[in-house]
Amino acid sequence: MREIMEYELEIKRERLKKLQEYFKVDLKDMDSMNYEDNAINSLLEMKKIKTEIAQIEYYLQLKE
Repeated sequence: MREIMEYELEIKRERLKKLQEYFKVDLKDMDSMNYEDNAINSLLEMKKIKTEIAQIEYYLQLKE
């Protein structure tokens, strides 16, 4: 079970890193009509993943 959680944690960290990179690229396109919507959606997705990462880290800490 621990291995599965560690695997999920790694996947979520990689996903977060990719989303952060995409967000940096999207910041350069501020003249887009959907800029604000895209920025908000990206930030919400990153916040969700950060919360999931924290939750998995907490569970892993409890299982030590």
